[in-house]
Amino acid sequence: MAALRRAPRSTQPLRQSSGRTLALLTLALCLPAAAQVVRCTDPATGRITYTDGGCASGQAVQEVLPPKSPEDIAREQQQAEAALARKHERQQRETAERAAERAAELEAARIEALRNPAPPPAYPAYPTPAPAPIIIAPPYGYPLPGHGGRPPHWRPPPPPPEITRCNVFRCYDRQGNSYPR
Repeated sequence: MAALRRAPRSTQPLRQSSGRTLALLTLALCLPAAAQVVRCTDPATGRITYTDGGCASGQAVQEVLPPKSPEDIAREQQQAEAALARKHERQQRETAERAAERAAELEAARIEALRNPAPPPAYPAYPTPAPAPIIIAPPYGYPLPGHGGRPPHWRPPPPPPEITRCNVFRCYDRQGNSYPR
């Protein structure tokens, strides 16, 4: 058992290696992430998977999108910003051109209307109705032509009902008729 013991190591090389490791780790974290797309094909099943990491052992590897350098990424961002600026300028220019064309069309239509006024219509826009016949009623007792004899006899209105009892919702008269309260 005594032979299995290790001798104590010096701590100086350990401190130097841990410092280098920390520096490399910090440098790796500060670098921009570059996307690398890899196509992995399983030879047994033919199943295809896409990943940004590595493929499992035994799978065919094909690089689909190579990693981009920071210069490529910056150049693409500048190109995208320039394209967006050109698009905004083109849209503003087209909007101004459309507004100018519309104003010119309206002005031309106004001038044409002033030069050539529309002729008045040859016929009225709406047909005029025929005048209604004026009927003068004869004195009472003489019938109008086509209406027969005397007017019907005038009847006095019925007397108001005599309410005998009421409940919360209705009232009733002597003949059993109901009225709302």
